[in-house]
Amino acid sequence: MKYKKSQIGWVVLLIFALIIILPYLVYANQWGNNPLPSTPFLVLVSIFVVICFMFYKLTVELSSSTLKLTYGIGLIRIKLKIDELEQAEIIKIPWYYGLGIRLTPKGMLYNVQGAKAVSIEYTSNGKRKSVMVGSPEPERLKKALEENWIKQH
Repeated sequence: MKYKKSQIGWVVLLIFALIIILPYLVYANQWGNNPLPSTPFLVLVSIFVVICFMFYKLTVELSSSTLKLTYGIGLIRIKLKIDELEQAEIIKIPWYYGLGIRLTPKGMLYNVQGAKAVSIEYTSNGKRKSVMVGSPEPERLKKALEENWIKQH
């Protein structure tokens, strides 16, 4: 079963929009005794725009042999081979785990929104690892993972 789902991180976009608007207001209104020059303004806004493009969405793609996670415009990617998967289960993500790419006590977390994820356990180079993938439709992702894993074995 093939699976592909992209989810937009509206919270991430909102936060970065606010972060970009603040320097713009400071620059446009020249607040304070020492107003913000144009070069630092452009550098600051450019950095935040690039970060926003890197994390504004998460695409989860599953083919017969690979689970591929891609953030934003595709600079950040992770690939897992399906034949390495051992278990997939739906979990609730605690709010304090946050958004984005996080190292948690349960393994790496990749998400941009929501409170549900699919916890995927796999073996890599003889070591047992766990990754959590945030999804707006975790049941469908889990089903696709299990169907592909069963086909492989």
